[in-house]
Amino acid sequence: MIARFPRAHKDGYNGVVFSANVAAERAPTLREAAKANGLALIPIVLGNCPDRNYYEGVLAKDVPFLAQGGVLRHQPENPTLKNADFSDADGDKLHGWGFQDDPGVTTFVDHAVTRGGAKASLRMESIGKNDANHARLEQPIKLQPHRQYLVSFYLKSEGLSPANPEVKILTVGHPQGISFQTFHTEQTQDWKRVDVVFNSFDATDANFYIGSWYGKNGKMWWSDLAIQEIALMNVLRRDGCPVTVRGENGTVYEEERDFAKIVDPLLHPYQAYHEPPTVKLTPNSRIVEGEKLRVSYYHSILVYEDRLNSCLSEPKIFESWREEIRKTDELLHPSGFLMSHDEIRVINQCALCQSRNMTPGELLADNVHKAAEVIRGIRPDAEIWVWNDMFDPMHNAVPKDFYAVNGPMTGSWKGLDPGIGIANWNGSANGKNCAFFADLGLKQILSGYYDGDSDGSAIATWIANAKGVKGVEGAMYTTWEDNYDAMDTWATKAWGGGNAVVASRRV
Repeated sequence: MIARFPRAHKDGYNGVVFSANVAAERAPTLREAAKANGLALIPIVLGNCPDRNYYEGVLAKDVPFLAQGGVLRHQPENPTLKNADFSDADGDKLHGWGFQDDPGVTTFVDHAVTRGGAKASLRMESIGKNDANHARLEQPIKLQPHRQYLVSFYLKSEGLSPANPEVKILTVGHPQGISFQTFHTEQTQDWKRVDVVFNSFDATDANFYIGSWYGKNGKMWWSDLAIQEIALMNVLRRDGCPVTVRGENGTVYEEERDFAKIVDPLLHPYQAYHEPPTVKLTPNSRIVEGEKLRVSYYHSILVYEDRLNSCLSEPKIFESWREEIRKTDELLHPSGFLMSHDEIRVINQCALCQSRNMTPGELLADNVHKAAEVIRGIRPDAEIWVWNDMFDPMHNAVPKDFYAVNGPMTGSWKGLDPGIGIANWNGSANGKNCAFFADLGLKQILSGYYDGDSDGSAIATWIANAKGVKGVEGAMYTTWEDNYDAMDTWATKAWGGGNAVVASRRV
């Protein structure tokens, strides 16, 4: 950061947004360098709670267990997946699958490239030959509602571009599907195990897909495909995520009286799958050998490769945020803070959130209001900013069908007051959303570039479209790929570059 400050100053930038996670010993140097280059410090704060138990949890309900040998053993009700080893086929046409894109053109049964002792693998190649750039395999499966499932397979690739294979679980009631996890694939890699975990929510019927939806060149092979029910993996333990164990006769058993405390010692929500914990019976347990039980609990779920978010309702979240703001202010005394309320994909699923009888939009409005008050309680003079997407009806503040959000996101913007500024990254709206925030009395920074505007033409168009909208104060060069090569060109289009005399904010 510090090495880039002189160039940023020359290009006319007057602030820098960065993660608040700055090493204490480097903070004084950072402050001095920013001051010398006329750059305001704006740390990004209020992310996830350090205690992983406070991530938002999704319900797994009435999962079957059996008391056996002094422990509770999960009794999975596994879905049936036909021809998962790809060995049953007529040429390249697989049996047992509902449909298969372009057999013998983009999808093939490969008997030469296999893993271990497998008879065959599924090869997908030259996907661009398909008019829609699709190469998919699908079949219907049966699920138990509110259960945890693991999809596992091995994947090999060769010159794959783009490297974007996916697994999708689609249902009638969930247009986006109920599996939100993606996984990283190299353009060329040897056989690599992939685990995808999802919750079935209320679904009993689903369509199971593997393949590519935006493919073009190269090859990939699938092998050892399987789906199974799992239990208690990444089980969350907090008051808002209760665990219950009951007999099939209705008896509710007590933790630490009838069975040991249920915890996942490997609790790692950022890891798709690990071995679930074992639950031991206590010496004086009322649970008898051979008794059938039903266990309900809450677990975290991944969106994309690593997207997780904390519960919006738990009081401990605000305690954690208060300490973060205090420490950040002590280290940096920044001119402003940017709140991390963006791309929140799991809301209103845990027992605590649902007990409040509020919509996800209302929960977020309440949360962001309290978050701003946390900052003001420590730094009443500091500017406060937040990303636009979760408060933008043209972005993520939508009425329905938003990832694992249980209910409408609309109305979330009611938690924003005129003292909060918007870091607006909705470039796809091309300025059409700016008036919405202006009508709420909110100032805005246009958060452009996004690793795709090297000549500055997009930000120039965006600024032109927002001309006359009250409160649009400037622009922010925003890169997630550590790419600062276009800072000068982009600045010229955004505000005239370093020699321009402007009153706008430039970050």
